[in-house]
Amino acid sequence: MASETADTHSAATAADGGHTEAHASYLGLDSYGWVAVAFLMFAALLWKFGAFKMLGGALDARADKVRADLAEAAALKAEAQALKARAAAEAVQAEADAKAMLANAELEAKRIVEQATLDAETAIRRRTRLAEDRISAEARAAEADLRARAADITVKAARALLVERSASGDLAGLTDAAIATLDRR
Repeated sequence: MASETADTHSAATAADGGHTEAHASYLGLDSYGWVAVAFLMFAALLWKFGAFKMLGGALDARADKVRADLAEAAALKAEAQALKARAAAEAVQAEADAKAMLANAELEAKRIVEQATLDAETAIRRRTRLAEDRISAEARAAEADLRARAADITVKAARALLVERSASGDLAGLTDAAIATLDRR
């Protein structure tokens, strides 16, 4: 075995370009072998004192914590998806409400326009009737004024005529005739 190691070592130094490293060997093991033996003994001591169980327990505890975190994250994700679905439903409902409000507003606007048109037509008819009544009243007043003037002119003309006839003496027969007709009435 030692000769094998030496052969391997000489082959490695030949492949290495002739640089040789001298590794001391003790009981047939070089430094790499002794490091491996020390590591195995260290691992055996750790196993004997339960270090692997502690490491396994720590890793298991960490795995349980990660599982719990993943479960919490899944629950939060489900809650977020539920909130998202509810928000989407509320958005759809809000859009439907907005459309309904818009339709109601349009109907209300049409009703207001129709009512305003009806009110305007009523006001126009009322004002037209008032204007016609004023015109009729003015016409009646003008007619009454015209009649009063005509009567006044007629009275003045009759007075002038009576004054003229009384001056000429033609009224004496008319006065007697009028007095005679008073008894018959």
